[in-house]
Amino acid sequence: MKQVYTPLITFLLFLNILAGQAQVLVSSEFISNTPSALLSLVNNQFPIQYDVDFYKLVYNTVDTQGQPTLASGAIAVPSSTCETLPLLAYCHGTVLRKQDIPSAENGESLIGKLFAGGGYVSIMPDYIGLGESSGLHPYVHAESQATATLDMIRAAREFLSTELDINHNNQLFLTGYSQGGHAAMGTHKYIQDNSLYDEFNVVASAPCSGPYDLSGSQAPVLTSGQPYSNPGYVVYLIMGYQRAYGNLYNTLSDVLKSPYDVDMLTYFDGVQDQYDMGTVNNVLPNVLSDFMQDTTLSNFMSNPNHPLRVALEDNDNFDWTPERPVRMMYCTGDEQVDFSNSISADSAMNANGASDVDAIEVGGNTFNHGACVTPALTETFNFFEPKTTFCGFVQSTENASGGFEFSVYPNPTENNLSVAFPITEGTVDVLNLQGQVMQSQSVNTTVHEFELDQFSAGIYFVRWNHASGTNIQKIIKK
Repeated sequence: MKQVYTPLITFLLFLNILAGQAQVLVSSEFISNTPSALLSLVNNQFPIQYDVDFYKLVYNTVDTQGQPTLASGAIAVPSSTCETLPLLAYCHGTVLRKQDIPSAENGESLIGKLFAGGGYVSIMPDYIGLGESSGLHPYVHAESQATATLDMIRAAREFLSTELDINHNNQLFLTGYSQGGHAAMGTHKYIQDNSLYDEFNVVASAPCSGPYDLSGSQAPVLTSGQPYSNPGYVVYLIMGYQRAYGNLYNTLSDVLKSPYDVDMLTYFDGVQDQYDMGTVNNVLPNVLSDFMQDTTLSNFMSNPNHPLRVALEDNDNFDWTPERPVRMMYCTGDEQVDFSNSISADSAMNANGASDVDAIEVGGNTFNHGACVTPALTETFNFFEPKTTFCGFVQSTENASGGFEFSVYPNPTENNLSVAFPITEGTVDVLNLQGQVMQSQSVNTTVHEFELDQFSAGIYFVRWNHASGTNIQKIIKK
């Protein structure tokens, strides 16, 4: 563990700028350890295998103008004996208080811990304007969310290598919820648009309940004249985009009526750590026309070049063609982020020719925005799991058999597992995530049966050793 305090951090940042190093780990701090038993009690839908160590990282990134700045984030590391581990970036939802962020071990950091308990190194950026980053957070600004996430991943890889002596297996998974769904989608798009797959090998992404179609599906919040459950989001978006683009207004009274043009400055000053979004939503009327200037709303609806409309379009990330698998989890009862964002993205991406994209409804009208979190992230874990190589011994030996193949079924399984071989030769083992042999048999028939009723739910591996090499397949015990 190392801790570096603010004056030294500033000096190191200056030296890194001089050296031309825009992305580098600045400091790390051990925060806590969470036992696997506790994580299992929190959510029994995830196959928790490990205790989790939790750290805060400070790192260099860039702001909305591409200038060097500091940011912070959290990394949750499973207490695993695996030789290599997959990386997962979790992008968090809307927060307003400066320290209501993953690196301060807020409530949402638990999501990253759950994924880490399942075998991933979970990387959670705080975003710029939050945590150790100065100024107001540029809310739902796609590019800065992406660059903060990618630079956090770079810092995390350096931390794993230099301070924990842990290797990653070059697999990266992306997810996030609400604003974090938008951030995860934008990060995936940024990687593809900038040809960064060699550095960031995205195996799959699963954005959840995100406003991907800001200028379309989400825009009726501004134009419908109907009450909105979270009016503070609108003020946050306007003031955040003012930081990013600088052209939405000259003074806040240009867009907000009195007294809100003054009152909102208290909440959105980029410093305060007292008031959350619930406070702001309670202060504002639910009907936008009651606190927004009529000219702002009418100009937004009539002028296709209105700066707010242009900013929303600039941050849309629904209409592109992912080259890697994408699943968008949503609930139709979401009162904050209209589920049509996911439907629009699914339609656009598939129309563009994407080969593996789908929007998945994980909850009906009975699931609002808050209730949708658990089924969305559980489905995300289940989507990622079959694509994940959790341990280095699997990566190093898989397909070393010179073309031999064997089959396992059913998979997933509850109790009984059948293993079928093309030849009767060698031994077959069932291993846990730590590489320990749980059962072993000599291969003397073409089909072997394993009883797994004594195994806890989770991920295991079937390894066949024979004269030509070794084959391994992953199985899931329900």
